[in-house]
Amino acid sequence: MTTLFSQWLPLSTAVLVSVIEYLPSPPAAQAARLPDMIESSPGSKFVSEDIKKAMVNFKTEPTEPVVAYVSKMAAIPESELSSSKKRGGGTMTADEAREIARRKREEIAKMQAEAGSSQEDEFSRMHSAFESASLIRESEETEDTEEKEDPEHLIGFARLFSGTLSVGDEIYVLPPKFSPATPHESPEPRKVTVTDLYLLMGRSLEPLQSVPAGVVFGIGGLAGYVLKTGTLCSQVEGSINLAGVSLNTPPIVRVALEPANPADLSKMVTGLRLLEQSDPCAQYEVLPSGEHVILTAGELHLERCVKDLIERFARCEIQTGEAIVPYRETIVEAPEMAAPKDSEMGRGGVCMVSGSKQMTIRLRVLPLPEAVTDFLTKHVGTIKKLHSDKRSAAEETSAKAAVEGDGQAADGTSTDAAGEAREGNILSLKDFRSELEKIYKEAGESERLGKDLVEKIIAFGPRRVGPNILVDATAVNTCDKL
Repeated sequence: MTTLFSQWLPLSTAVLVSVIEYLPSPPAAQAARLPDMIESSPGSKFVSEDIKKAMVNFKTEPTEPVVAYVSKMAAIPESELSSSKKRGGGTMTADEAREIARRKREEIAKMQAEAGSSQEDEFSRMHSAFESASLIRESEETEDTEEKEDPEHLIGFARLFSGTLSVGDEIYVLPPKFSPATPHESPEPRKVTVTDLYLLMGRSLEPLQSVPAGVVFGIGGLAGYVLKTGTLCSQVEGSINLAGVSLNTPPIVRVALEPANPADLSKMVTGLRLLEQSDPCAQYEVLPSGEHVILTAGELHLERCVKDLIERFARCEIQTGEAIVPYRETIVEAPEMAAPKDSEMGRGGVCMVSGSKQMTIRLRVLPLPEAVTDFLTKHVGTIKKLHSDKRSAAEETSAKAAVEGDGQAADGTSTDAAGEAREGNILSLKDFRSELEKIYKEAGESERLGKDLVEKIIAFGPRRVGPNILVDATAVNTCDKL
């Protein structure tokens, strides 16, 4: 059956035809998808209108602003890059040909003088053997040199959304936390020069001089500037940070690594850093105990990372420890929960009594509507600002009895916290509460979650900004509300 189907419907042909028929072209895809991406980017209100129009309308003129997104940094052996450049250049130069001919004439004359005129037949046989031997030796030496020294070069895997990018152009690399609201905030965007452009043809790389919008391409010159993902833009003022739009799933499998030969520790560390740059889902950490740890997305991903590390990046034997997968909990719908032991608590409820028998804590966990969680996820900056305002108010209250210097330090801390909250669309407390109440009522969850839910919110989580809320359901409402 495999042979029959491979002859009737080859996989490569089927995939190519399906891509052509069902996937939209770059102009149609950008017009449909980019408006939402731009709106969800950090500081979308401060993005320049020229950049928005160039990206949505698919403008490819060289005078238009250049915007590209680098999704990963791939490590490519130098031999593959040099071979692609040779294919582009192609032929032997005249000086190289003359040099090879001169060497052959000198060696032929030397052999003629030693052999004499009476041994012409033997000389011709030796001459042919010498030619083949010299060519083989030359090719073998070249192959040995390539096998011994074949360093890796980091090439960015990128997509161009607007404008035209050429070799030699200077472009800005935007840091991961860049926001057009504060374009010159530290760390500032750095300008780099495009050294190489490649067309990705399967596993081979074809050198290019320029790339128009809509092309997926490889770019050189970003090593040391882009760690995993990044945004390239021809201007700083009003630019857009596309790296802040997509949120990758954090890796969960943790493994400790050590070289089989302790002398290869530096090779392993260098290889781990190259692997971290080339794989967006891999993370490298050094624990306080001195262990070198790699975090991957799963067991299959871990197996591939270790293989690449041994064969390509570190090129030494590496021993792996036992994989550690953290235990994660989740929330399900109330009807899917197990029947409660205490009927008064209801499904999802727990009760705990302190050791002194003086305090009883009752906690009930319920899933939020999807519309509410989406709203909280999109307004992370507003939640950060609410926490910073609450902290600054508490510091101002406590600073009344302190010296003037302590009061100034407290003010500086609140300013820094407010600066960290500048991401996304920031809403006022009144607008945030009204929007959340509106979405909460539209979801029709008032009976299940309780009335006046927004008025009883104590905190958000995890890490104070996540799409989970902690509500004070006590009768006296003793906790401070946001």
